[in-house]
Amino acid sequence: MTKLGLTCISEQLKLKDKQKYSFRTMTRKRFNDLCVKDGRDEAIKELSERILHNAYATQHILAHCRDVGISHYRLSSNLCPLVTDQTLDLSLRSFPNFDVINKEFLLAGFMAEDYGISLGMHPDQFNVLASANETSVNKAIAELNFQAGLMDMMGLEQDHTCPMNIHING
Repeated sequence: MTKLGLTCISEQLKLKDKQKYSFRTMTRKRFNDLCVKDGRDEAIKELSERILHNAYATQHILAHCRDVGISHYRLSSNLCPLVTDQTLDLSLRSFPNFDVINKEFLLAGFMAEDYGISLGMHPDQFNVLASANETSVNKAIAELNFQAGLMDMMGLEQDHTCPMNIHING
C-alpha cells in the first residue's frame, strides 16, 4: 500500500481559491511599517489575524488530504510568521485573539487524528544546531522549541508519530 504525503500547501486548493487556501505571512519590514503607521497594537492585530487564517487554511488542507486519500501532512513552518523574531519581542500567547488561535490549531490536530492523517514539521533550513555561531544555535533552539510548542498546541503526540525534521549540519 502506498502512503501519500503532502508538504505545506496543495496546488489544487490554490487553484480553487488562492486567498482562502494559501498561508499568509508578514515580513519584518511590513510589521515595522505598520507599527509606525498604525501603532504596535494594530500591527500585532494584523499579524494575529494572519496566523488565525493560517490555522483555518491548515484545517482546509487536512480536509482536502482526507478527501483525496493523503495520509500524511507536513505542516508549514511559517504558520506563525515573525513570532520567533527576537528583534520584535512578540509572544503568541499575548496576541488579542490567542484563545481563538489556540482553539483552531487544537481543532486542526483533532481533525488530523479523526481523519487518520499523521502530521510532521520541517522547520526552515536556517535552523542549524551544529553551527559554529552560538547566536545561530540559540536562534535555532528557540525556533525548534516554538515549533514543538505549536505541535503541542495542536494536541499532537510527543513521539516519533509526529516527527520534526531538523538540519544538523553546520
